[in-house]
Amino acid sequence: MAVLLETSVGEMVVDLFVDECPMTCKNFLKLCKIKYYHNCLFHTIQKDFLVQTGDPTNTGTGGDSMYKFLYGDQARFFDDEIRPKLKHNKVGTVAMASAGENLNASQVRDNKKNEQ
Repeated sequence: MAVLLETSVGEMVVDLFVDECPMTCKNFLKLCKIKYYHNCLFHTIQKDFLVQTGDPTNTGTGGDSMYKFLYGDQARFFDDEIRPKLKHNKVGTVAMASAGENLNASQVRDNKKNEQ
């Protein structure tokens, strides 16, 4: 499954690994469906490294998971779904951006550099 994101600088296709990361994919799809990401800026841009978006406050410190909308503030974040076979080392690889273990909400990052 894939999602097409339309940005002010072009389109971006995000491939989803729904079998490997079901909570993460469900969260991303539901937030897309309710237009949560509309008007979110790329608040972090590190040349030749990554870009980050998904914070409606556009500060890099905000964002909620769809689980908060369903279950309240105690469900603002959801658990990590780290899978060793999924590598985040190529241009265009999208992953959740979080402030720590099990602190996933709405922010995502996109690699802009291939790593060895």
